[in-house]
Amino acid sequence: MAVDPRTGRFIGSTIALVFGVVFVLANTGELAPGPRLALRVVVVAVVLVVGTVRQLRRAGADGAAATGRGGFDRRYAAVVAAEVVALAAGLAVIDAVLQVPRFAVAWVAFVVGVHFFALARVWHLRLFTGLGAVVTALGVAGAVAGFAGAGPAVIGVISGVLSDAALFVWVGLALRSD
Repeated sequence: MAVDPRTGRFIGSTIALVFGVVFVLANTGELAPGPRLALRVVVVAVVLVVGTVRQLRRAGADGAAATGRGGFDRRYAAVVAAEVVALAAGLAVIDAVLQVPRFAVAWVAFVVGVHFFALARVWHLRLFTGLGAVVTALGVAGAVAGFAGAGPAVIGVISGVLSDAALFVWVGLALRSD
C-alpha cells in the first residue's frame, strides 16, 4: 500500500520530531551543563520552527485527505514489532551479558536506522532509505568510537545527537519535496 506523499511526510515528520527531541534529551546528559543546555535550547527551537513550517504547509494543502489508516497496516506493525524485539534483545545483551551500557545508544541508532529501510519499502517512500543509511551508519560509528575507547558522551553525540540532526534534516527535506 503506497502512502499518499503528504500523509507520509506528515506522519514521518511528526514521528521524527518527537523521537528526535527524545533522543537529544536522552543523549546530552553526559555533556557539561552549559553546552547541554544550549544544545537542548537549539533542539527545541529547531523543533518549533520545523513544526510551525509543517503546520503552515499542511494548512495550505489543497485539502485532499488520505483515506484509510495512513499506511499503518500489518506490514507496518511487523516492522515496529521487529524493531521492538531487536531493541529489547540487543539492549538486554548490551547491559546484562556484555555489561557495556555505553553502547546502548549506538544500538538504538542502528536499529532505528534499519527500521527506516523497512518503512521505505512498506510505504514506498524513497526518502526514508537515505535516512536509514545515515542513522544506521551513525549507530555503527558510535559503536566503533566506543570500541576505540570513547566514553558515553562521545558515543551519545555521534549516535544520538547526530542521528537527531539527521532526523531534522530529513524532516526539512520532506517538507521541501512538495
